[in-house]
Amino acid sequence: MKRIERIAIYTALVALGASNVVFLLSSTGKTAFAEAANWLDSLGPAESLKLVDGDKELLLKNTDGKLAWGDGDFRKTYTVGFVDISRALNPLMEGETLKEERDQLRVELEEVEKGYKERLDAFGKDLQTADRESPEAQAKLAEARKLYEEYMEWGQKAVTRRNELDVQHLQKCYRELTSAVDVVSDKLGVDIVLRFIPTEKDFKATDAEQALTDIRLRTALKYPTDLDITSEVLKELSITDAEG
Repeated sequence: MKRIERIAIYTALVALGASNVVFLLSSTGKTAFAEAANWLDSLGPAESLKLVDGDKELLLKNTDGKLAWGDGDFRKTYTVGFVDISRALNPLMEGETLKEERDQLRVELEEVEKGYKERLDAFGKDLQTADRESPEAQAKLAEARKLYEEYMEWGQKAVTRRNELDVQHLQKCYRELTSAVDVVSDKLGVDIVLRFIPTEKDFKATDAEQALTDIRLRTALKYPTDLDITSEVLKELSITDAEG
């Protein structure tokens, strides 16, 4: 091939290449280029990714579906959710079965207390008209004091019984709540669920001490609202949410 012919052919190839570049940079060419570059949206597959900052290296890996940067449970990512547990515990505590148990205990204690008060009132009426210095009055007064001491001792036991029942009920409701949280977390892929009170909720405090307690209980000051899984937990517990 003559030198002049080769020059002509090379010139034509350069012109053709230039026209292709112009085509790629046109509106239609941009779309084609973007479609061809979709592979950039998903790199890999790769077993690991090494990030370098000077002489410091960080090796990222997929460990059980979580992004990890070393060995051990403290070097991997976890998903987080929040639950306003008062919206679950309060309705659970007002459940028919638990409320019936508390009512039964309340009625039982009220009847016993009524009996003590009636007997003490009777002693009081007798002593109002009696000669306090007489042996009979002194004996009745001693009997009344003994009954009062018995009443006070019974009162302490009654308070203990009420507290023990409340603790049993709260623990039962708490177990139901955590079981529901486990189910919802498994469905949503949440690893850690924290108790919280939404920042926008009004305080129910009547004094400064209660207000400070209200603040201390609000563990999260700022959070993405999408991480609040309270509604899903309430649905799992079959609770109609008045606030939702």
